[in-house]
Amino acid sequence: MPDTMPHELLPPDDQPELVGRRVFELLEAVIQEKDRLGLHDKWTRHYRLGQNRPWLGQAPGGLPLSSANLLHLHRQRTVNLLTDNNPTFNVSRVGPKGDESLFTTLERAATWWWGEQEQQAVLERSVINGETYGVAIEKVVFDPELEYGLGEVRTLVVDPFAFGVYPTSCLDIQDAEAVLHFTAMPLRQAARQLAPSRRPAQERRRAAREHP
Repeated sequence: MPDTMPHELLPPDDQPELVGRRVFELLEAVIQEKDRLGLHDKWTRHYRLGQNRPWLGQAPGGLPLSSANLLHLHRQRTVNLLTDNNPTFNVSRVGPKGDESLFTTLERAATWWWGEQEQQAVLERSVINGETYGVAIEKVVFDPELEYGLGEVRTLVVDPFAFGVYPTSCLDIQDAEAVLHFTAMPLRQAARQLAPSRRPAQERRRAAREHP
């Protein structure tokens, strides 16, 4: 796929109408590279094997499917082993020596967050992905809806089908110009997210019709 903007990753600020096209160009490059490497087919097969479905359709030669899902059993044992214990949090200093109470507070906050936000279950899903696909991807974001509107840090376990880096030849995520996390959604949902300011007016008009 030809790169239409070789010098800048995204169009300049005075050309916002080109941003969407450029983002889809990056997405196309990521998906094409995965197809070229055969990753989608490989990951799909690994998932099927974990579901005890080694063949698509009828088994070749009339061979019966194995009734014992040994691969799933092995994965589950590995997941249980890797997620059995809670981690110990340590805060490392970078720079001059600081206030000891500050480091203690940060360690306690991390321990509290791990338990309160149920990160053990998140770790389990992440390890399952790692054992299934050979790669585990986590995305840490601030979610303003958590803790009754006060906001809290949320860890998202990202499916490898919905993740990519650009340039696609990048071997280290730290060197990537862009990290993509994408998912399909209905067009109506996308329209609502692109025009949130229209919703209050629409709701007011609807209320006026219902209660004149």
